[in-house]
Amino acid sequence: MLQRLVVLLFALGLGACSSLPINALMPKISVTEIEIKRLGLFEQHFDVGMRLTNPNDFDLRIVVLDYDLEVNGQAFAKGTSHTPMLIPAASSIVVRVDAITQSKDLFQQFITLSPEAVKQGFPYRLKGRVKTNKWSGWLPFEQKGVYGGETSKPKGIAI
Repeated sequence: MLQRLVVLLFALGLGACSSLPINALMPKISVTEIEIKRLGLFEQHFDVGMRLTNPNDFDLRIVVLDYDLEVNGQAFAKGTSHTPMLIPAASSIVVRVDAITQSKDLFQQFITLSPEAVKQGFPYRLKGRVKTNKWSGWLPFEQKGVYGGETSKPKGIAI
């Protein structure tokens, strides 16, 4: 009897994992834009544009996105989105996600800001986790990049 129960639990466990293909890849998530929404005395609200890229050959629905954003190696903002996002197979979408930062974190960024950093862009680290419709648990992600700077501006002559 106990042996049957163990086999049944094992089969149910395999069935729960079978909705995510074995060769599934995590979506790639990067920052595309940061805009100020609201400035307050104790906290500030930002609108963060994120590019979500699905490298898989099947559609992927993100149900929850939870993240921390570091800029210049320091904590900057945190955010969570409960808005479902569908990323078609082998493509990407840009979504807007709310972020909140504390005044002390924003002040620390201004203290360390140099004119050279503005020219080169701001190194960032985006770290978090997502829940998808294909997996019952949280899937972690981490992405590093550079936001802004003179290299991101188009070259040429403006008329």
